[in-house]
Amino acid sequence: MSTRPDLTAAVGAQLRTQSSLAVVLHQAIAERFGLGPSDLKCLDLAAREPDLTAGRIAEVAGMSTSAVTALLDRLESRGLVERRRDPGDRRRVFVQLTGRHHEQLAEAFAPLTELTTETLGGYTDAELELIHGFLDKLIRGSRDFLERLPRTG
Repeated sequence: MSTRPDLTAAVGAQLRTQSSLAVVLHQAIAERFGLGPSDLKCLDLAAREPDLTAGRIAEVAGMSTSAVTALLDRLESRGLVERRRDPGDRRRVFVQLTGRHHEQLAEAFAPLTELTTETLGGYTDAELELIHGFLDKLIRGSRDFLERLPRTG
C-alpha cells in the first residue's frame, strides 16, 4: 500500500497530466474552427453566463482588456459573438453567442462528453459528492490564484 505522501504526489501528477491533455485537446478543437484556445474558452463562458461582459472575460481568463478586445474582435468577425449595449447603461456591453457553429462544437466535444458521462456513471452518489467537492475546492483556489496574478498588456 502506498503512503499518503506517495498518493498525494500521484494524484498531483495525474492532475497535471489531465490539465496538459485538456490544453492540447482544446487547442486541437479550436484549430478545427480557425480559433485559438482562448477564443474557444470565451465562447464557453458566453454560453454559460447570460450577462457576460468583456470585463468579466478579462477577470475570469486573467487577460488584459486589450487582449479581450482583440479576442472579441476575432470572434465577432467570424460571426460567433455579438456585442450588445446594455439598454440601462450604454457604456456597458454584453457579449452574446450568435449560435453559429454551436452544433459543430458540440459534435467535436461529443466523444469527451460521452467519456465523462460513462466514467462518472461508475461512481456512487457519495463518491460523486466527494469528487464534486474536491473539484470545487480546486476551482475556487485556481480562481483565487488567477486573481492574484499580475495582468500583462
